[in-house]
Amino acid sequence: MKAPRVLFAALIGVTVLTCASVTAEASALPGGAATAHRCATTRPFLSQGDRGTCVTFLQQKLTSSGIPTATDGVFGSGTTRSVKTFQRACGFRGKQVDGMVGPGTWAGLLDHSCV
Repeated sequence: MKAPRVLFAALIGVTVLTCASVTAEASALPGGAATAHRCATTRPFLSQGDRGTCVTFLQQKLTSSGIPTATDGVFGSGTTRSVKTFQRACGFRGKQVDGMVGPGTWAGLLDHSCV
């Protein structure tokens, strides 16, 4: 019976670390922690041309993941390049490296499923 307890404790630890990361980055977002929490919870589909606080949050997450990205709230060609770099680092291949932020990319950034 110890295995489920260990797994549960590990999941709680990941959740706490993810929430701490979101909270730490939230202070730089307009709207603060509530905006970061909304973006982390809803994980909106983002692609080139999008703008706003969730794009800023994405840019901060890319930078904190080791991929320096301008944090201007505009999903331009630089952010697209950064997303593709992150996707390759996560093991995405072929058409998966599209520069768009969907469920798989969010999982890598927020759940640390590939880094």
